Amino acid sequence: MDSNYVLKGDEFMMKGDKALKGSTFGNIFGSKGERAEKALELYKSAATQYKLGKKWEKACEAYQRCITCDQTLKSGETGDFYVEAAKAISNVNKAESIQLYEKAIEHYANENRLDNASRYKKEIAQIYESEFEFHLAVKAYQEAADLFQADGKRTSDYNQMRLKVAELSTLNASGDLIAAIKIFEEIGDKYMENKLTAPSAKELYFKSCLLYLCNNDSVGCGIALERYLDKDPSFGSARQYKFIVNLIKAVDNNNVQMFSDECFEFNKIIPLDKWKLNVLNKIKEGMQPIQQVEDGGFR
Repeated sequence: MDSNYVLKGDEFMMKGDKALKGSTFGNIFGSKGERAEKALELYKSAATQYKLGKKWEKACEAYQRCITCDQTLKSGETGDFYVEAAKAISNVNKAESIQLYEKAIEHYANENRLDNASRYKKEIAQIYESEFEFHLAVKAYQEAADLFQADGKRTSDYNQMRLKVAELSTLNASGDLIAAIKIFEEIGDKYMENKLTAPSAKELYFKSCLLYLCNNDSVGCGIALERYLDKDPSFGSARQYKFIVNLIKAVDNNNVQMFSDECFEFNKIIPLDKWKLNVLNKIKEGMQPIQQVEDGGFR
């Protein structure tokens, strides 16, 4: 079945090439735009058949020929075809996919379509993150945040991109913990300005506290904790608040067993995600470098 799709795709591609080139007789009566328009539809059909046949490189090539036609027609779909080409080739070649997304973003930005530009910059960031290229992912997420901010229509997406910058930057050995703390605090404070988002603020304040401890600053953590409590009095009754208070005690007393016990008990009630486990590991390593934390607990 897949081979039939590919054969149909090849047929559409040949017809598209023929339509674009035209004939001596046809070129006299038909315009270049008409030839490009006919070829465009044939290339789009070829791309569809190649995708059905899972021939991603061929599908990508077909979409790139669509771009050639669109640039003749000036119909404003060049960016969209770059995206389709990027999506197709991403199944087999992430690096080429990123290059095509970048071209799409450039076109969207030039056309003042910042919503699309920001969305696909986010896509690039997610690809880098999935490939564990955290340094490149942080850069792309920050660029996506800048585009969302420039667009001015999707504040929540801007905040999410900034939070990604904060989280992923801490996974790098050279990550700036202070900068990450500032991002968590800044967005946490913004969340507190709206009743709908206020409940989410304590999670960001919680992450900030963990980073203070990861930065070997239990004093700063305690001061920040009280500041967060002033902003969100409900934080004081949260398990996260009590957990941080006990972690500060464990760190100040260099009590590794207490630290592990607190993490173990907290994890039973509120499961710790990978990011928090990673940060807690780093805190514990500062107390006792040998032991490591495994998913699910500290014992």
